[in-house]
Amino acid sequence: MTQLTTRRWAIIFFISLALNVFLGGLIVADKYFKGHRGHSFRGMTYSVPWARRILGDEVRPMARQIFRDHREEFRGTRRARTQLYKNISDILAKEPFDKAGLNTALTELRTNMQTGLSTMHDMMAEFSGNLTSDQRQKLVQAFEKQQERRRARREKRRQRRLERQKENK
Repeated sequence: MTQLTTRRWAIIFFISLALNVFLGGLIVADKYFKGHRGHSFRGMTYSVPWARRILGDEVRPMARQIFRDHREEFRGTRRARTQLYKNISDILAKEPFDKAGLNTALTELRTNMQTGLSTMHDMMAEFSGNLTSDQRQKLVQAFEKQQERRRARREKRRQRRLERQKENK
């Protein structure tokens, strides 16, 4: 009877330990890997999702409506892009290699991506037209801060690269 109770506690202990490790991993991942969760427009500056993150929930309904208005256009572009990627993969895998076909497929992909970017810019123009001057100024300030952070990161990387080059000589 004593062994059964000990075994039961051991099982409970290991389940608790596994659960705690799992939850700890989630907390660490949330703290250190927030920007790497696959948000499609996360890094795109001057886009509606970027502006909505900067301005907060007060503009959320307007942003959602703009996305609803352009939803079908986005879906069509995304479906076409998926097919273009598949075509490029097929061309790359096919023997003999067709350089002209690959160039044509890449040009079609570039055109598709440009169409998506144009749609995103049109949405941002529509969104910005409905903002107050204070809200637009807040976006400009956020952009300037973002550019300063990027400039500082680029400078740090450049300095590290120069230090590694000096060490290698």
